[in-house]
Amino acid sequence: MQNFIDLFRIPLGIAQAFFALGRIKPSVIFSKGGYVALPVVFAGWFRRIPIVIHDSDSIPGLATRLSAPFAKKIILAFESARADLCRYDKKTEVLGNPVRLSLFDGNKEQGLSLTGFDGSRPILLAMGGSTGAKQINDMVRKEKENLSTVFDVVLLSGEGKGSAKKEAHYCEFPYVEEGMKDIYAACSLAVTRAGAGATSELNALQIPALFYPLGRTQSHGDQLSNARMMAEESSLFAVADEKAPLLPQLMALPDRPQKTVNDGATQKIALTILSAV
Repeated sequence: MQNFIDLFRIPLGIAQAFFALGRIKPSVIFSKGGYVALPVVFAGWFRRIPIVIHDSDSIPGLATRLSAPFAKKIILAFESARADLCRYDKKTEVLGNPVRLSLFDGNKEQGLSLTGFDGSRPILLAMGGSTGAKQINDMVRKEKENLSTVFDVVLLSGEGKGSAKKEAHYCEFPYVEEGMKDIYAACSLAVTRAGAGATSELNALQIPALFYPLGRTQSHGDQLSNARMMAEESSLFAVADEKAPLLPQLMALPDRPQKTVNDGATQKIALTILSAV
């Protein structure tokens, strides 16, 4: 029923976006996809405003595919995504995913202070995205005693899915914003979903990770494809066996390298947006 109602809401959204863009008068529109972007892209095209779209996943989403004909430039994070947009190849570039540059300035000591750990053990970061993931939360809490024999564990459980707590080798936060770069700097490895944001940040910071991607019944398969792609391209990453215990799979991951990798994607995407004006 909601999908049926949305058919009537989209034209209304285009009309609202058309008048809003008339007031704002932007020089360029940058779309990251998602259903809320479509009315703005369509209205921007009617107003002859240059449009740049970016898709973070290895499989382009529906919003990207619908927006592609109206875009002046299409930016992709993965080469594999080109296959779904081959008719627009002349205006498509693979530049990677933007990563917050502040993440490269994380401080390990501040991360240890935030978590209450002393740094004598490897630190495992478990997270399920900004809203958390019940599967990861339940798994880490269930295996907490076993994991704590080897690691100091940090669980980011998601707002409304847990409360802040600190124990001898375990701490939990519903959400971390400003201190995230410091937790990244302190951690040795991670267990996480395989959304584009998390995979890009872990790759840039060279944090080994075990991925528990959302399956095709919960998404259009983008996380599963992201996880497999990352595991194929780097030995730092692995796709989890969901039927196996967590600890042995984590122990099979390599040590975290000393160097981070800033591939310049953030800067390249910014320059592409500016060049479209």
